[in-house]
Amino acid sequence: MSFPCPGCDAPIAGRPDRLLLRCGACGARLRSRAVETSASSPLFEVQVTGRPETLRRVEIPWDEAERRRLSSWLLVASVVTVALVLVLFVLARML
Repeated sequence: MSFPCPGCDAPIAGRPDRLLLRCGACGARLRSRAVETSASSPLFEVQVTGRPETLRRVEIPWDEAERRRLSSWLLVASVVTVALVLVLFVLARML
């Protein structure tokens, strides 16, 4: 996936949620923040550092590897949460 640089419109390879973004064409450092991540295509605000007039909203769809990773993480987190609730319940009954 790629998205356009807000300073020069050159394509930047990768996702906007990476750390230390830099445009290869103009050399500008970019700052991004997630605005909406619950939809099928997360929305980010990207701007050139120090130039707020370059603010641009970028929408990048989830790829299949990220979708699988998030699904597995949700499954693991759910199992751990249920296990901790059961452990606390057993401890409360014992005391």
